[in-house]
Amino acid sequence: MQTRPYASLLLVTGSKDTAAHFAAFLPADRFAPELNVCSPLEAPYVLDEAVYDVVVLDGSVPFDTASSLALRAEQTGAAGVLLLAEADRFGDVSAFSQNHGFMTLLSPVDPALLKQSLGMMAAVSQRLRALESRAEKLQAKMEELRIVDRAKLLLIQRFKMTEKQAHRFIEKNAMDRCVTRRAVAEKIIRTYEI
Repeated sequence: MQTRPYASLLLVTGSKDTAAHFAAFLPADRFAPELNVCSPLEAPYVLDEAVYDVVVLDGSVPFDTASSLALRAEQTGAAGVLLLAEADRFGDVSAFSQNHGFMTLLSPVDPALLKQSLGMMAAVSQRLRALESRAEKLQAKMEELRIVDRAKLLLIQRFKMTEKQAHRFIEKNAMDRCVTRRAVAEKIIRTYEI
């Protein structure tokens, strides 16, 4: 998975004014050129259609709706969730956020603080995506090694080869046929495994 030069952001809001205000100071160097905005009613469907690096739920979204959407965003793979909360419910929202690893800012939020927070969340998102990519590559490599080892064991048992001979057999066949070691190993397993 190649890391993108920008992060994707979804703003869930009940106010068109918030969307326009938000777009005005969104760090363009960090986020996709277009701001994705939806209402709380549309949000579950939007979250199911795409994975966003950062999901922002503004203070116009009722707390019970915002909390369920935040959990849904996390389950669908969002790297960061930011809840904006009015002063009267900031304590509850903040406690919820801390229990789930989300971020909370007091609304109305200082634009510089919001910009800094979004930039930090985008950077964390990029790091998480890079780590996920590395983990996937390692997982694939481990799976290949497991399959090749199983094929080598079959060659050792069936043809009384040494481990070194079995390894060489798989390597040579892969090179001669211009295929991967995994492809050769899988063919050996299909052919000789009972």
